[in-house]
Amino acid sequence: MKMMNRMQSNIKVWFGQNLGAKIMAVLFALFMWIYVMSVINPTINDSVNNIPVELLNLEELENAGIVIKGEEDYTVNVRVTGRSDQVYRLSRQDFVATADLSGHRNIGANNVQVTVVVDADVEVEFNPRYIRVELEEVVRKQKSVDINILGEPATGYVLGVPRLTPSEIWIEGPESSVNAVESVIAELQLEDNNSDVVANLALKPVDSRGNEVSGVRLESEVVEVRLPVERTKTVIIEMNLDIEAAEDYVIRNTRVSPRSIMIQGPENQLENLTRIETELIERSDLTESESIEVELMLPEGISLYNERTITVEIEVSQVIEEEYEISADEIQIENLGAGLYINEEDLPALFTLTLRGPEDIIENLDRPTLMISLNLQGLAPGIHSIEPAIQGLNAVADQSVEIRLEPGEVSLEILRRAVEDEENGENEEDPEGESENAEDENNADEENNEDDEENNN
Repeated sequence: MKMMNRMQSNIKVWFGQNLGAKIMAVLFALFMWIYVMSVINPTINDSVNNIPVELLNLEELENAGIVIKGEEDYTVNVRVTGRSDQVYRLSRQDFVATADLSGHRNIGANNVQVTVVVDADVEVEFNPRYIRVELEEVVRKQKSVDINILGEPATGYVLGVPRLTPSEIWIEGPESSVNAVESVIAELQLEDNNSDVVANLALKPVDSRGNEVSGVRLESEVVEVRLPVERTKTVIIEMNLDIEAAEDYVIRNTRVSPRSIMIQGPENQLENLTRIETELIERSDLTESESIEVELMLPEGISLYNERTITVEIEVSQVIEEEYEISADEIQIENLGAGLYINEEDLPALFTLTLRGPEDIIENLDRPTLMISLNLQGLAPGIHSIEPAIQGLNAVADQSVEIRLEPGEVSLEILRRAVEDEENGENEEDPEGESENAEDENNADEENNEDDEENNN
């Protein structure tokens, strides 16, 4: 109580002494404060744009099999109000913007609140106050591994089929990113290589346009590539056939197309390889032509340089029989000796030519060209058995055509003519002399024939 009384007494003394000066001092101090705060250290505003927003508790999403779609950078724009001394000392790093993802599990769009803090005596406003975060599930898919080969092997060499380990790989990530991956590729650069290439190459996931897809994880970052570098060679294609035509049909021709083909493989395997067989073609009772696509029986380690269709053509024709009649007017007498003639009454009035063979050959035969010829080369007067020759059968030569001619032989008498040579002054021979000479020659021929028969017996 005494203490309170003493304080009141002191206050009265203080205000009672030099009160005016004291009031002036207080007013001056207030003025100076107002001056400093309004002029020297005023309240000001400032803006800081594109402050990055840190996403909190991402691990909870990943543990739930959820990730953020895409790789968007979230930012906010900040407006700060405060005394100039406080505002001016702030930098971008003093602003901490965060967005807590705890509790957000909805697949699709999520509005997440943003918080901005700064270690200063200032007021902070920011925009946007919420960010839109797209969430999607984490998925795994298996994709093929492909190789992109750049450059060329050495001249005279070609590339074989590359072997990749692994040939398929698992990728993991946001569903949209994983679905965008068309394949996983590796790039191999060649520089005139003339031997097999073995390399470990980095992998990258790409979309259908060849652009790299980000945001996915690969089961393996590298692939082992073994690329054969091989030689080429052209070899003959050989048909492997077991075919038979039906009765009254004939196989006219067989052929393979192409006749030869280029193969590739290790040089030591190609060295002695000159032919490649087709697979076995078995047919029986064929009545019509066929065109068959076949595979080649390639040895192990050998492949086609260029994939081609191999076709075997089997040409089948029906066998028909055709008869042609050739009259005596169409008989040609050839190489008859000088001064000789034949007894035309010995010539058959008609020859019958029978042809049996493929229908296309027989039907295309030109009938007017068919003639019979009798070759009397070196034959003396007398009776001879002559085998007729058929003219005009060039079209059926070597065409599996059976030829029959009736009669197959002609018995023909060759006679000598009477000779008259007035320029040399020789007398005409009398008919009796001619007859006697003819009889003598005939007798001589008969004796020769008898001698031949005795020798044959």
